[in-house]
Amino acid sequence: MTKLYKKSEITFAILWIVAYVVLSSLADQFSENIGITKSITAVLHIAMSLILFFWIQKNKLGEKYGFCRSSIPAKRFLFYIPLIIIASTAFWGGIKLQYDILESLFYFISMLCVGFLEEVIFRGLLFRAMEKDNLKSAIIVSALTFGLGHIVNLFNGSGKDLIV
Repeated sequence: MTKLYKKSEITFAILWIVAYVVLSSLADQFSENIGITKSITAVLHIAMSLILFFWIQKNKLGEKYGFCRSSIPAKRFLFYIPLIIIASTAFWGGIKLQYDILESLFYFISMLCVGFLEEVIFRGLLFRAMEKDNLKSAIIVSALTFGLGHIVNLFNGSGKDLIV
């Protein structure tokens, strides 16, 4: 992995994007086939997250990809509390899970890892590789590929039956 990264950061990022999108779609299908929603997907996302995180740490790229202390004081983040409250209003009336506890846990684990993977792959690897040459292009391409990655979820209906 390190050789490919040093040779071409953009190719490295694109391969991670393709692997993430394709393997996630396949894992969702395998999970459905065995009858335990997100079971294979959660394991895949955990594995991919750990591989990427430890590879970044091993190669001392943590600061480059944001794995360091924030320069912003923690008390400044208190301003986000109203946004969290607003975002949580959909749950105030309660939720009804469509899956059993195990499948819901797999969904939760998978979604945590998805957030990590997408931020590191699209806004980390791809954006950082491109920003050196052209910041505008890096922003546009990173945003477009991030959106295209989510179109796959739209087509396969991922998460549509999670809650009522």
